Amino acid sequence: MPKVDLGSIPASAKPKDPKDTPEEREQRTIREMAIMRLLRHPNICQLKEYITEGDKYYMFLEYVDGGQLLDYIIKHGKLREKQARKFARQIVSALDYCHRNSIVHRDLKIENILITQSEQLKIIDFGLSNVYSPTQQLNTFCGSLYFAAPELLRAKQYTGPEVDVWSFGVVLYVLVCGRVPFDDTNLPALHEKIKSGVVEDYPDHLGKVDPSRRITLSAIQSHPWMNKGYEEPIRNYLPHRQPLEHIDMDIVNGMDGFGLGSPQEIAEKLQRIISSAAYQTAALKIDQNFQKKASDDQSLASKPRWRRTLSTRKKTVMQDDFQSLPAMYDPLVSIYHLVKERRESDQRKKQLLEAEPNPLALSRSTST
Repeated sequence: MPKVDLGSIPASAKPKDPKDTPEEREQRTIREMAIMRLLRHPNICQLKEYITEGDKYYMFLEYVDGGQLLDYIIKHGKLREKQARKFARQIVSALDYCHRNSIVHRDLKIENILITQSEQLKIIDFGLSNVYSPTQQLNTFCGSLYFAAPELLRAKQYTGPEVDVWSFGVVLYVLVCGRVPFDDTNLPALHEKIKSGVVEDYPDHLGKVDPSRRITLSAIQSHPWMNKGYEEPIRNYLPHRQPLEHIDMDIVNGMDGFGLGSPQEIAEKLQRIISSAAYQTAALKIDQNFQKKASDDQSLASKPRWRRTLSTRKKTVMQDDFQSLPAMYDPLVSIYHLVKERRESDQRKKQLLEAEPNPLALSRSTST
């Protein structure tokens, strides 16, 4: 396959979406702000503030001092596997965090990943992201053509995470090979290449055109290649969440911007979910997994360092993701937790600011 100039990839090469109207675009912008203001992950670019003026929306994001990962690849060329693995683990960590929060990115590509001077990756542009449910299907066909999953090109409904997994596979290929896996100057021919999923030296489990047979993110995290040279499994930075027992309407009122319904409708749906036997069983399983992991971590920490290296602890991911325990990953539950955690974080910051001495007040006190 000839080498592709990554700088020539058109950012506008996207599958056509018949719902791409001004109203839909505004709704996506509102949803993007709603999502980004809640996400807290070291590999996701943080939304610091946003301002609305009429029909204009201004978002102020965390400054990333290294530019685009695309420019990094163009400058350095294809990466050694060790470096590609380092970057891949960061991307997977961010995706797992999103998916466990019932959020799918849907536009993961090399241009939507920034890098700091210290080589920390930051995923950006959640303009096409949405909440998803393990029991429902999405039907918006979006994304950038070179990184879009075959089911999007075939206009087939999808759950969500599987399209991010496909895009991750393409990004990983770019990191290791310095070019995109699917390319053709003829657009229909390019579509057919993506739909076939046939690429030389491409991992078969990443390139499955049938999404039901495609590797899952949990399996990617457990893959030997992803863990080579690392003692610990990939961390997703998701805090431990106690099972919901009652609904706080103040938190429900903060769940706006997602199109989930009125506060009263959300509260009623949440109450039905957390009262269900399926949710109670899944919540117990996740809590047991957390306790086991905490016990394993404590046991490992008590060992001498040389014994930690020889530890037989498996680098596997707990089977508590949306595919194993779908009852725990209803978008209403996930967004409720995110809003709750954001409010608690803001409250802690406020308390810290109030506890800090006021320099101006101290100056006045000293002068008197």
